[in-house]
Amino acid sequence: MTKNHVVAAAALAIVVAASCKKDDAIQLPEKLYQPGVLVVNEGPFGSGTGTLDFYDPQTKKLESDIYQKVNGVPIGNIFQSAYFDLSYGYLVANNSGAVRVVDANNLKLVGTLEDMASPRYAVRTGTLSVAISDWASGKVFFYQTPSFVKLAEVESGNGPERMYYQPSSNKLYVLNSGGFFTDSTITVINTTNFQVIRKIQVPYNPNAFAVDKDGKLWVICGGKKDFTNPANNTPGALVRINTSTDQVELTLSFPDAGKFPSNLTINRDRDVLYFVDDKYFGGVYRMNITANALPSDPVINRTAYALAIDDIRGDLYLGDAGNFNQAGKMIRYTVPSLTPVDSQQVGVIPGNFTFR
Repeated sequence: MTKNHVVAAAALAIVVAASCKKDDAIQLPEKLYQPGVLVVNEGPFGSGTGTLDFYDPQTKKLESDIYQKVNGVPIGNIFQSAYFDLSYGYLVANNSGAVRVVDANNLKLVGTLEDMASPRYAVRTGTLSVAISDWASGKVFFYQTPSFVKLAEVESGNGPERMYYQPSSNKLYVLNSGGFFTDSTITVINTTNFQVIRKIQVPYNPNAFAVDKDGKLWVICGGKKDFTNPANNTPGALVRINTSTDQVELTLSFPDAGKFPSNLTINRDRDVLYFVDDKYFGGVYRMNITANALPSDPVINRTAYALAIDDIRGDLYLGDAGNFNQAGKMIRYTVPSLTPVDSQQVGVIPGNFTFR
């Protein structure tokens, strides 16, 4: 079993530590590929592998395919997301049904979780557990760390993806993005007993979130698309949720029901939102959290398949997937001026960024 690989590695570390003499020099863990930006490249759909690139904002140098360099094996297809806590990194390959658990310090493979059909995103839910959303099964899987024994499987909805964990309440908010169908809910799970507290009704297909300086949860929804009859389309929306009451306080609907709003992120001061009005053909917009209407004009006139703000250093990163078959592009902008700082060629389909 996969978890046995992880346990074996942990047991080995204990044996090695116990065998050291008292006068041996303390060996601190090496820290590779940090601080900086990790670029998650999905890779070609259905074949090949995703790749992980490292970008150093200070030197403006990019190193490609670092997971392969460290471990000598590919991540898998499609490389959806990367999440790091202080001990581990979770590299999620959804089409391969695999989560590569790596040492957070050096990216060395610790083990692989393979009991999910199509994992999408990971997030720590306390000091001793991690949650992973599984798109195909409609569930969220919880694992104990560092043993990686499965603690629970919780039914969430159609296509659960991104998740927000609120430590003060032990609540996990799961965005049910619709999967092969549609969904218009956010599932709230109590992470102490793995019970569903409630489902919050929102517009169709919630797909990304941001938390502002007041603790409000903003969620962007793609809307429902009927490709056989576009007259039946419903528009996407941006909503604000009070996490104390779990009530929707504000709903702002997008004017074009044919577009798919997504890629919501927030600046380092957590008072200005950035998002795209369409993941495949739109531009980048921004809005102050005090606004009561959506902005009408984009601040960046180019498609952003991926969009995220570095919450450590403050810059905005845009991923351009190009033709989805060849190397993509990463563009870095200063915030709030949105002056381009750097542009780098990255792997195929840059879909996410992780900041360390």
